[in-house]
Amino acid sequence: MLILRPLLISSFLLFSFNSNADDDDTIAQHNVAIEESLQIASGLETIKLHSTHFNPTIETFATLVDLLPLLQARADYFKALAEQQTAQLQLEQAQRDMQRIQNLQHENAVSTRKFREQKNQLDIAKVNVQAAQNQSAILRLQIEAQWGKTVSHWFLSDQHPNFIDLSQRKKQLYLIYLPKQLTTPPTTIALQTANQNEPEQSAKLISNAPISAINQQTSTPYFYLTDSAFNGHHQRVTSHIPTQEEAISGVIIPASALVWHLGQTFAYKKIDDDHFKRIQIDQKKLLSTENYFIQQALQQDDILVISGAQMLLSEEFRGQIPAEDDDDDD
Repeated sequence: MLILRPLLISSFLLFSFNSNADDDDTIAQHNVAIEESLQIASGLETIKLHSTHFNPTIETFATLVDLLPLLQARADYFKALAEQQTAQLQLEQAQRDMQRIQNLQHENAVSTRKFREQKNQLDIAKVNVQAAQNQSAILRLQIEAQWGKTVSHWFLSDQHPNFIDLSQRKKQLYLIYLPKQLTTPPTTIALQTANQNEPEQSAKLISNAPISAINQQTSTPYFYLTDSAFNGHHQRVTSHIPTQEEAISGVIIPASALVWHLGQTFAYKKIDDDHFKRIQIDQKKLLSTENYFIQQALQQDDILVISGAQMLLSEEFRGQIPAEDDDDDD
């Protein structure tokens, strides 16, 4: 009987340990426990997540079009038109003078030499008109070859609304560089400044941008006109081109919910009143400076910590540091 007693005690302890194993696993999943009073004192805040949809995009870049060459081309073109108009007026005057000389010649009131001089003046006026017409036509063809017909039409028209908006900086013209995998550009895209300190702008397709020998691209660039100009002068912005894929479902979380540890990103969701679980965020899509789109890891109706996540991370790992009183050497 004395021999069996230690065996019975050992069996009882083993049974007790196994019976509590499930409870220990459950507690281990609750990465950190914080009493409700401490949550309130530390300013911990949570939100309930709701499902949303996100349209995948391809990210590329866009450069602001320098309008100075276009404005100079416009000035040259209108100067050529003015010279053409001057030449036309001179031709009309020469024609009237010629008609007067012809009337006088019928009355033998003018010499043959005077008649020939006036005819030469008329011929010169005709040549000048033709030269002025050719000059303005050539300038227009050159501008269209460099900028495309649509944009050229804006700037070579007298008071085109798009020219007025661009010249007054109410709108901006951007050159979008398409990835190789895109053969057809979309009709609308989104433009975002690099520092994301301004709202995202919608942009629409205008026309093909001719590729010159100086500016050869692997894929055809296109002109886009933003709905409204960015406040700052951004030479280069990020463009988000929608793909043909279907919208994906997920949740949107604030950036304040994320914490970083050992180069990885985490968030905390609330399990019950006092327990929080750390969730690793492997993939996230930045929507703005304040929000991310999460397709997995977090789901609808999860209670997410949006303020106090860093405190939970510190508390979690503080609990894993052995106290000095637990040293077995003492």
